[in-house]
Amino acid sequence: MSDSTSHTLAPQRRSPGFGLGLRTAHYNDFLSGPQPVDWLEIISDNFLVEGGKPLRMLDTFRRDYPMAMHGVAMSIGSAQGLNLDYLKKIKALVRRVEPMWVSDHLCWTGPSGRSLYDLYPLPYTEECARLLVDQIRQAQDVLERRLVVENVSSYLRFSASGQTEWDFLAHVAQEADCELLVDVNNIYVSSVNHGFDPLVYLRAMPRDRVRQIHLAGHANNGDHIIDTHDHPVAPEVWALYAQTCLLFGPTATMIERDDNIPPLVELLEELQQARSIAAQHGALPIELHPHAAATPWATAFVNPAPGRSINAPALDAIQNVMANAVLGPQLPEAVPAALDTPGPLPAPRGLAIYHNAYRARLAEVLADIFPKTVLYVGSDHFDELARAYVEQQAPDGGPLNGYGHRFAEHLGRVYPDHPVLRELAELEWALRSVFDAADEATWQLADIQAQGVEACLTQWPVLHPTVRFLEMRTTALAIWKAIDADEEVAPAQALEQPLPLIVWRQGLQPHFSSLDADEAGFIQALQQPGHSIERVTEQRLETQQLKDPQLLAAWLQQWWSNGFLHRSMPMTMTMIPTTAVDVPDPSRPIELAHAG
Repeated sequence: MSDSTSHTLAPQRRSPGFGLGLRTAHYNDFLSGPQPVDWLEIISDNFLVEGGKPLRMLDTFRRDYPMAMHGVAMSIGSAQGLNLDYLKKIKALVRRVEPMWVSDHLCWTGPSGRSLYDLYPLPYTEECARLLVDQIRQAQDVLERRLVVENVSSYLRFSASGQTEWDFLAHVAQEADCELLVDVNNIYVSSVNHGFDPLVYLRAMPRDRVRQIHLAGHANNGDHIIDTHDHPVAPEVWALYAQTCLLFGPTATMIERDDNIPPLVELLEELQQARSIAAQHGALPIELHPHAAATPWATAFVNPAPGRSINAPALDAIQNVMANAVLGPQLPEAVPAALDTPGPLPAPRGLAIYHNAYRARLAEVLADIFPKTVLYVGSDHFDELARAYVEQQAPDGGPLNGYGHRFAEHLGRVYPDHPVLRELAELEWALRSVFDAADEATWQLADIQAQGVEACLTQWPVLHPTVRFLEMRTTALAIWKAIDADEEVAPAQALEQPLPLIVWRQGLQPHFSSLDADEAGFIQALQQPGHSIERVTEQRLETQQLKDPQLLAAWLQQWWSNGFLHRSMPMTMTMIPTTAVDVPDPSRPIELAHAG
């Protein structure tokens, strides 16, 4: 923080105990009753949404468990500067959650404000250290709290680096007056990949700044290790955690699991193992390493490693070299000079890991958003389609769950003679996009009965913000239903007449319903600025597009029941009970009967 807001660190922080990362696979477990965890860590970026189930579940769990917020997109080390809009969103979430602390990674995530959805390492140079110190302080001033910064695993080193990672991290933490999240698995992964002693790394950490410890699993590929968070904690990491407990004493510890997520009971068993190790090793004092003291800025980089130059390339140039290598369709034939080639994990192999991970991650995101399309075309072919889309559609820096917004168009271009693929993907995208759209009040039958219909008929906007319209010209809807019901899928056909479809969210649950042409035309007219129900009714009666006013009465009854008419006046929202059986699955939307 700035001098005006910084404050002295306590020599030893009280640990809140042992926690887990909150994942959707375990929502029902936490809703069904108390679980033996002391606190929960959320991925902040998963809750930077406008509404829906994510925020409802967050509020529910926050009432029962202390929380820490852990981000993956602050990009503290970006040479292009911090994204202040992103920081403001994090700050708004902080107000909602009131977390014990807020953390992110000592890394950068993409060039020129764009995110490539990975945690890229940094060169350990004086320029980079100064930038990190400045941007961590800036983030802390915006958030009005000290930031907790995590070490990342890495598969590349930079030839410009003038310090070890551990001395660099300790120095930045002291100068920026931030705290540290020590990821023991990341230290072990990098120690194998780059050939250093992980205990030397741990001993260099300033003890009074270590706020939290992460434990996770990894994938051992023989000559290198990848931090995958899809395995149990490895024995080598448990052994290193025991040494971590000796060094830092009682410290908040949690287990991360982000893929191949097991039943909660298995993670609780791992958490108990962490408790046991901490109980055996956490109370013993240990002499702090000399590097735990703040390194004076003037002498921080006067002794670069042998063969390295203090006159390093500019940080933005280094990051652009790496970003171009990741985004390029093929890896460069020659390793860029900015990368350090020696080591157990050679630079060409490390660069390939980042190059391939970028494509695999985005393809997995698309498969998660379009599960019915995956089943319709087959997983192998879908992966080909997804990777082709990745090459053509670089991320724009928005949330990861918004990456597929042009995937249906991509399918339409690839298969212009098979529009069913585009329409199937359009339906899936509409259902996914309403899942976490804004929460707004809706007109219900009880409101109309209590207050009369006038306000509903004269207000604008009319439609709930989650409402989406589609027009089906093929049997894509029938194919979606057959896949959802695990029934045989009939061959795709063209429809004789276009089928209007409306998609929206009622409460926490996505819904869809087919419409007849007259009802669809009326509803779509309500999207025009200033066109209230009353105004559209008058226009359609004059033009005889609405020949029977009783038909409108039937539509209104159905619209109030379905909950897709927006109520603009203040009201108290009725909370939906959050019991285990009430948690809806966004992949199983509800179809309502045609009301026309």
